[in-house]
Amino acid sequence: MKSRFPARAGDAVPPGTASGFAKRWKVVRSMAFFAAAVGWLFVVGLGLRLSVWPLVTLRPSLRPRVLGGYLRFQGRFYLRLARALAGVRFTVHGRMDPGPCVVVMNHQSVFDIPLLLAITPGPYPKIPTRDRYRRGIPGVSPMLRACRYPVITQRRDTIRSDLAVIAGAADEVARGESAMAIFPEGHRTRDGEIGPFMVRGLRTILEHAPDVPVWIIVADGMWGARTFAEVAVQLAGARIDARVLGPFAAPRSPEGLDAFIADLRERMVATLAQMRSGIPPRAA
Repeated sequence: MKSRFPARAGDAVPPGTASGFAKRWKVVRSMAFFAAAVGWLFVVGLGLRLSVWPLVTLRPSLRPRVLGGYLRFQGRFYLRLARALAGVRFTVHGRMDPGPCVVVMNHQSVFDIPLLLAITPGPYPKIPTRDRYRRGIPGVSPMLRACRYPVITQRRDTIRSDLAVIAGAADEVARGESAMAIFPEGHRTRDGEIGPFMVRGLRTILEHAPDVPVWIIVADGMWGARTFAEVAVQLAGARIDARVLGPFAAPRSPEGLDAFIADLRERMVATLAQMRSGIPPRAA
């Protein structure tokens, strides 16, 4: 199996030239991580039902802090697990200020979610999520319901209802009750590049939460493991880099918002190009 991860300076064995043993060992380590990660999902679901759910139901005012801490712990746990079992290395440059915010991130893999949760401080980030994840996935489905994530279908005939759900979640951000994160490409990229934005969802968020800071996360190194199946056999040995940019202030005018969103994407494209060229991040 030829690795889809891009070669990087310092790799001991360039992808595609590894020995048969190295390829098999990569699969073994990936599967070890995947098996442990799936097993831990049952622990996540149990913890939500037995501790987090009762606590935030009895004390709704604690919801942002409790869910924020719980999800951040889970994100960091998965990163540590990937490092320990699959030899995945992470580098994060920059950090966000705590507090309600809007996070815009590129979308390469299902592994984007743990990375996002691990590096987002403050109130937990609500993420627009497809409706098929709401039921039947241990750990994940209970988390979506506990966090009241905006559930969307991404179908042409449900655009208005999807935007209404997103607007409701953005109103909570404006009230300081949560943060919100969005992958404006809408789908995981197949080549690691940043695709066109599905603008309406992001515009709706910025219209309903106009005064909160906007942050960018640009991550690279995960597009070779887009799906759960690819994570199970290809994640091992990945080098995942992330850069945090911001904060940015969104304008209030519709015309200004369109230009602002276009500028966000241009920044992300330029940052990804710099990362792949080995250009170090600018000092804060």
